[in-house]
Amino acid sequence: MKSKAKVVVVGGGAVGVSTLYHLAKKGWSDVVLVERKELTSGSTWHA
Repeated sequence: MKSKAKVVVVGGGAVGVSTLYHLAKKGWSDVVLVERKELTSGSTWHA
């Protein structure tokens, strides 16, 4: 895992993944998504 990044997105649910996607689409390259378990396993999965 990286120890430094310009942006750290906490949570791999719908909002976190969407945020990461749109940052990458805008050209941001030094971004990291941190998820406790599996992607979409929290509130997004239950919705």
